[in-house]
Amino acid sequence: MTKRSPLADPQLYVVVFIGGAIGTCVRYLLGLAIPATAAGFHFGTLAANLLACFVYAGLSAYLAQADWIRPRKRELVNRGAGMGVCGGLSTMSTLALEGFTGILGGQAWQALLYLLVSVVCGLLVAFAGVWCADRLATGHRAERTATVGQAVRSGDSAASDIPANSAEQEARQ
Repeated sequence: MTKRSPLADPQLYVVVFIGGAIGTCVRYLLGLAIPATAAGFHFGTLAANLLACFVYAGLSAYLAQADWIRPRKRELVNRGAGMGVCGGLSTMSTLALEGFTGILGGQAWQALLYLLVSVVCGLLVAFAGVWCADRLATGHRAERTATVGQAVRSGDSAASDIPANSAEQEARQ
């Protein structure tokens, strides 16, 4: 089976566009709701970037393990919520601009601290997102295994409709 190029998939463009618009609006609102401090800390941007790091890392880790979700749905969710929403929510350009503005404005130490906190905390919350997603996916996998096992023991014919693994699921599509 030939795999279709993502460049020729208009549905991917739509989900990324809509997700990006949502993420950008949320980032803008966070910037308005949480103003920068006089010391050069832009907590709105920091909150948006950290939220995006947590969600995108967690979402990617979860979807990588979610063989019970059809591949096409995983792809659309990853592109729309991950690349779109989280991509619009996070912003390297604003982070860099705020850092350089602080440096040029005579607040070099504060700006460098802000950049360092952003990067280190971003990595930490990304790890936390992956950890949470792993726990969630493990729970879902155990739940599905128990449901399939229960259905098989009770002689439920619908149990044969539930794919046991991702290879079987992909073969059914």
